Amino acid sequence: MPKVTLFAKRETNLDPMQAAKDDRPVWLKIGTGVLIFVLICTFVYLFCPYTRIQALVCSGNYYFTPQQIYGIADVSVNQRTYLNLPQQMEKKLLANPLIESADVYYDGQVLNLDIQEKTIIGYYEENGENYLLTSQGERIPVTSQTELRTLVHYPLLADLSPEVLDSIAKEVREHPDQLTRSVFEKIAEILPWQESYDKNMLKLVLQDGNTIFTSIPSLFMMSTYQQVLVNLQGENVCLMLDGDNGVVNKIACSYMYLSPEERAENREIPKSVLDQNIYPTPQENSQQTDSSTDQSQTDQNQTAADQNQAATDQNQAPAPSENQDPNAQQTPAADQTPAADQTPASQPTSGQIPEDLSTITDWEGSAVDYMQHSPSTNLFYNTDNGIYYTYDAASDTFYPY
Repeated sequence: MPKVTLFAKRETNLDPMQAAKDDRPVWLKIGTGVLIFVLICTFVYLFCPYTRIQALVCSGNYYFTPQQIYGIADVSVNQRTYLNLPQQMEKKLLANPLIESADVYYDGQVLNLDIQEKTIIGYYEENGENYLLTSQGERIPVTSQTELRTLVHYPLLADLSPEVLDSIAKEVREHPDQLTRSVFEKIAEILPWQESYDKNMLKLVLQDGNTIFTSIPSLFMMSTYQQVLVNLQGENVCLMLDGDNGVVNKIACSYMYLSPEERAENREIPKSVLDQNIYPTPQENSQQTDSSTDQSQTDQNQTAADQNQAATDQNQAPAPSENQDPNAQQTPAADQTPAADQTPASQPTSGQIPEDLSTITDWEGSAVDYMQHSPSTNLFYNTDNGIYYTYDAASDTFYPY
């Protein structure tokens, strides 16, 4: 019986290339599609304007300008975001010795660079090279032009020993709120200034021409300088910072430049701080003493004469009448009562301070601005702030009374 075929097989000639494609494994087909998709996306990303950095924002910088920060990070506007990864820019910023921390991140097409710089106290020169002193006591050599341009922000630390530099850095670390960058920016130079009672005093020459003398523990008082300027009168004045009493004293600049020998001379009367024209010379003192002696002798003679006259008047007093009781007690008449102003008042001796300081009337000027001196009490009065002071000759220091 013949075989019947319901569906006849059609013989066709297939394309060899198509046949090869049909014979590829499935994973290869999927991989090819993914690769094509990635290439398309990459092409769009490379040439799309939305993949460029549109703006740069710098924050936290003080010494460096934003342009200097961008140069350190090696980034600019219109660069591709994928070519400037935040981690790479942070490493470049932290490689700079003046930058303490850095945080770089993208906000859309805006690149933010948030940095924290080290606190620089000043710079000094050693062996022909410049070094920066930080609040942590680091000595950073100035090697690049970028760092060299920042020296205008720092005071010059001239002739200070390494121990003094470390002490200043320690003081800045202990008072970060008072000794800020803006304080040191007002200072042009910091120099050593030796006193008999403190070998580590400092002389601060300010940008405005004024001069400040202070010990290292009183350096934090520089935070009040801006307030002092409000009421400060005169130009190129000298100030003394007293951290123990929390005051800033205006002093005569000539007094600070006296030699230790001149200050030590005749400390019983602090001539190193008083106006020499006010106080008489020893010869004048002798003349005044002789005059006072003569006047005292005259007063004593006059007193003796008055007493003799009083005795004579008493002897010439009328005898009591016969009707008068001789035993009766006589009451002096009203006009015989001695006047109050005739009673000799006790004069305060030199150095005696009354309870009511407003009763002192012998104030005289001194070489210290706004400071008056009372010879009878040896007190000083500041007419500017209304405070009374005592003077310690051993340390050449005024202390509030």
